[in-house]
Amino acid sequence: PGFKSHIKIPVKFFSKHIKGKHEGKTVILRSNSSKRTWKVKMEGRRLTNGWKDFVEAHDLRIGDFVVFKHKGDMLFHVTALGSSCCEVQYAPSGTLDEDEESDEIGESSRKEKEIEENVKTEPDQFSSDLTCFSQYVT
Repeated sequence: PGFKSHIKIPVKFFSKHIKGKHEGKTVILRSNSSKRTWKVKMEGRRLTNGWKDFVEAHDLRIGDFVVFKHKGDMLFHVTALGSSCCEVQYAPSGTLDEDEESDEIGESSRKEKEIEENVKTEPDQFSSDLTCFSQYVT
């Protein structure tokens, strides 16, 4: 599907935080699922080269919802929510010996866990300076 090749940054976020400052650069993506970071090329408003690796590592599927929080200097923390709007949780792939560590994500180890944070949804609760955006995986 097309979502594996790229994802678009919303116009409003792009215009306010990226346009004229960071266009054509590489962004860094991080998530709670791994210590690893992913370098993804930005072409206009699209995240392209490297996005497929991120999608496959996180087992993103059509109907998922991803939230990108801009941490500065083109670093984004990405949270994946499943179609039930619960945060996707990942288990490490394979088993490890006591002395081994892994930051790889198991491909079929995905499960959804309800988010325990209190999220306010009234429009007046949001600042116009939000440094995050979200997209559905389609």
